[in-house]
Amino acid sequence: MKRVAIILGCLLLGTVAFGQDYPKIEIPIGYSYMHFNPENSNVVSGFSLNGGGGGVAVYIHDWIGIQAEFEGYGSATKTFAFSGSNSFCPSGCTVTANGSLFTYAVGPIFKHRSEHFETFIETLVGGAHSDVYGNLLKACALACVTTKSVDNNAWSFILGGGFDIPVSKAIAIRPAQFDFELTRFDSAFTNSNHNQSNFRYQAGVIIRF
Repeated sequence: MKRVAIILGCLLLGTVAFGQDYPKIEIPIGYSYMHFNPENSNVVSGFSLNGGGGGVAVYIHDWIGIQAEFEGYGSATKTFAFSGSNSFCPSGCTVTANGSLFTYAVGPIFKHRSEHFETFIETLVGGAHSDVYGNLLKACALACVTTKSVDNNAWSFILGGGFDIPVSKAIAIRPAQFDFELTRFDSAFTNSNHNQSNFRYQAGVIIRF
């Protein structure tokens, strides 16, 4: 019985050690692509944004953690054509504008771990700042008379997931992460529908402690 108790104790300690042998902190760093997609696309069509960023996830268990992330994007110059029927540009105009986007969010992340493959899902809430609509308004103001306004700040909601490939105890590769990101910029260019249903793809490396 004593030997059995020793064996069971060793197995129990081994199980506990295995359960504790997971990264407590993960820091993702990498590339990020977003297709900025206003739902009222007949006024301002969607366009692509490229950038990157990082974040930190603190795990309270091997499968659940709290994550904060920060991403920044820049866009190429895009041409916008507005007819005279649009109230923000009564005379009609064609203008060019570019813009940037910065997002920040926090929320839970859920992860399934195995030796060679890890999948995860996340749901985050936060905010966004962009000068896309502001630059567009300035361009329109130079081309026609307008008294409309825009808001450069919005709230955001992110839902998505992806997978990681552990390379070592300290490093993992994230080949793909796919997210739906909802932002809500109050803008004259979006009329009564201020939602932007954006698609986001990310990839990079994970530093683990």
